[in-house]
Amino acid sequence: MTVIAHLSDLHFGAEDPAVVEALADDVARARPDLVVVSGDLTQRARHREFHAAIQFLRSLPAPVLAVPGNHDVTAFDVLERFSDPWGRWQRHVASDTEPVWTDAEVAVVGLNTARRGGLYLNWARGRVGADRLARLETRLTCLPDTLFRIVVAHHPFAAPVLRPDARLVGGAAAALEVFARHDVQMVLTGHLHLPDIAPVPGARMMLVQASTATSHRLRGASNAWHRISVREGVAAIASRYWDGAGWRDVET
Repeated sequence: MTVIAHLSDLHFGAEDPAVVEALADDVARARPDLVVVSGDLTQRARHREFHAAIQFLRSLPAPVLAVPGNHDVTAFDVLERFSDPWGRWQRHVASDTEPVWTDAEVAVVGLNTARRGGLYLNWARGRVGADRLARLETRLTCLPDTLFRIVVAHHPFAAPVLRPDARLVGGAAAALEVFARHDVQMVLTGHLHLPDIAPVPGARMMLVQASTATSHRLRGASNAWHRISVREGVAAIASRYWDGAGWRDVET
């Protein structure tokens, strides 16, 4: 069995220290094989925020696979944002913004949906461009057919129940078609700070959105994270939420 801890939207620089400390203990008790972070490790992409986020992630008892979120690209240095958008990420987190991890049962493939900017006012919007989608297809094609396939990105590909009017990542429909064609069975995202787990109609795929794990920037939902276990091609998802005093299982 493979156990994955799915965290998102850590937002170091706007984190709740009590939640951070308790989360480290709770994740450690889950004994994950991998920790997946679906973006926004920082609040303003400052070096000290990246340092704090990485110190936290290094305290966890498993390797970490993370993809950038829109908050992980500097907004206060516009020249750097356009000339070297991933420089801070590569300095502090990893050289690759779209990492891949595999074991005997599972393949996790990163997809970077954050953008340096565009011809629109809201640069927080994400997009899956043709080049990134083609690169993802190549990586999925190279995977053994026997592995349970998971894609991790920051921006959502479907609106959650708690916010049906949410703006989706640009190119969402095309991306979902690629996911389905390559038998992706689970997609992990964040961004909205709202938890949601929903099947994709007509496909053998679950879209799993996470709340913020550690930030005080709540949007109507508690801090939370997902414990995902995969055994013989079947996945189970247990959601853990912070009630102000400890982590509890979400009642279903």
